[in-house]
Amino acid sequence: MKRIFTLLLFFSLSIASFAQVDAYSEAVKKCVKSNGTMSYYNDVMEQMYQMLEVQFTDENVPETVWAEVKKGKSDAMDELAQMMVSAYRAHFTHEDVKNMNTLYASKAGKNMFKKDALTEGDKVILGEFYKSETGRKITGSQDSMNEAMSKISEMWSSGTYRGVIAQLSEKGYNL
Repeated sequence: MKRIFTLLLFFSLSIASFAQVDAYSEAVKKCVKSNGTMSYYNDVMEQMYQMLEVQFTDENVPETVWAEVKKGKSDAMDELAQMMVSAYRAHFTHEDVKNMNTLYASKAGKNMFKKDALTEGDKVILGEFYKSETGRKITGSQDSMNEAMSKISEMWSSGTYRGVIAQLSEKGYNL
């Protein structure tokens, strides 16, 4: 009976732990979408495709092949988001990420990413946020987060580029 109880307890804790990890991941993914990070990398992917099309001009790669190659964009973006989750996890709690999402969903949070859109009221709200525990964590971890995000960006972009080159090579198109 003890074994069954122990097994059920372990199973219950495992499910609860997985749900929390999943909720954390989803919160971070929402955060990096709201703060413009994913939009930036979406543009990076588009620029990479444009660059590759120029590099492969002499190979006369058909549009159908490029369309197939570009189908991998969604998976690449998901992989990037998951990599970012690890960087956030090292610096922020789930509650911190929820606080960031609340800020980014607010008028002030949305205006902070627009040039010349911040009102005086927005500046007050942002000032208060950055005085909070979460805000202090953001400013205090800025160098470390920038370094982590730089490494993630380098690994991801390099891997994504190599993956597309390999995909094209498998189809007989080489530089």
